[in-house]
Amino acid sequence: MNTSRIAAGTAVLALLLTACSGPAPQAAPTASVAPASTPSATPTPAPAATGTGTENERGQLVTRIGEEAILVTDGYDAPPTLTFKVTSIKPIKCDAPNAPRPNGTAIAVALEIVASPRFSGPLKVDGQSGMISFGPHYWKGYASDGTRMTTVQSAVEHGCLADKTKLLPRYFGKGEKLTGLVILDVTTPAGEVSFVPNGIGGWVWKYPAT
Repeated sequence: MNTSRIAAGTAVLALLLTACSGPAPQAAPTASVAPASTPSATPTPAPAATGTGTENERGQLVTRIGEEAILVTDGYDAPPTLTFKVTSIKPIKCDAPNAPRPNGTAIAVALEIVASPRFSGPLKVDGQSGMISFGPHYWKGYASDGTRMTTVQSAVEHGCLADKTKLLPRYFGKGEKLTGLVILDVTTPAGEVSFVPNGIGGWVWKYPAT
């Protein structure tokens, strides 16, 4: 299996890809105490790009369904501290009572994630450092012709499904093993979505995908 691998410096969790504008980066945590349920992050410079996947014109690693992606915090040759893979991307029908209507098409991105005991994420949440988020705020969407969607975040993120246990938690940290869904609201029934935890580069997948 090919692996999309992105490394970071010892004290920094950052994507090692060329820059393109995006959502607020998940960068090194600040020293101040964040308000309850509010993540705190301060942008940090990204190191040089590396990775085994093909990089597209936006500086994103083109990744296949089921292909493993890696974040490390101690340099490219260090053991991985967080691995994840997208196992499917499919349209989803909301079944929650009074579920909000999507602005376009609601799609469910299924993920499998493993964070090692050494993993240290970039966010500080409720006073706890070392956290990370896979929420819609850290994703981008593109139509089939490459046009960037304004956002893929809407009320369907948490209001779509009656069974909330199917969703990934909003934030998590070291030593966690997770499977779950992220619900995105895309404007076109086919295109690409990209996970961009640092606001630059990231990984990209085509959708819909089985």
